[in-house]
Amino acid sequence: MDESTQSQGAKDSPPTAGYCSWHQRIADGVQRIRLSEAGSGGKVHYACVHCIRIWKLTPYEGQ
Repeated sequence: MDESTQSQGAKDSPPTAGYCSWHQRIADGVQRIRLSEAGSGGKVHYACVHCIRIWKLTPYEGQ
């Protein structure tokens, strides 16, 4: 049962906003990024759609 109180945008636009670890600012459409264990330092990193495209990052849910 999906009962969101937020207005629905376009189907292609992710609804979440948060801090992008790559350009270090708040952005729309951030996604959790899968990093290798050695490079992550145990931290969870998020990236916006723009940085995912530029840096060719792999979203965590994408695998």
